[in-house]
Amino acid sequence: MSLTRDQAAVKVDYDDDTPPNLRNVTRLVRRAGYTPKAVLLDRSPSGHGWHMILHVSPRPSSPFEVVALALVLGSDVNREAMQLFRARRFAGASRLMRDTWNVLYAPHPQRMRHLSLKRLDDENNAYPVK
Repeated sequence: MSLTRDQAAVKVDYDDDTPPNLRNVTRLVRRAGYTPKAVLLDRSPSGHGWHMILHVSPRPSSPFEVVALALVLGSDVNREAMQLFRARRFAGASRLMRDTWNVLYAPHPQRMRHLSLKRLDDENNAYPVK
């Protein structure tokens, strides 16, 4: 079973007040054998940390790859322990559960309008996806 683009998104929860360094993120992703394609970086709803959604190529082929990449990028280990639990049940889950297995938070509909993906260019600079 292959993952859809949304199911394969690498979602990272940083508990630091400083945002993650996108150059370092790119370096780690490339070292793991992937190419970063798009990234969303936003403050967590609590205001005490950061959330990042990353799309990579090639697309991860299993939920275990998604969890491993999030851990490599420094995601909260407690979140990823729960994600590993969900990943183990992914294949036998309903379509709804497979589509919502990898969550950072349940966004408020009014907040979604502020989110936008950024594409990473070769110089590791982010710019809006059109």
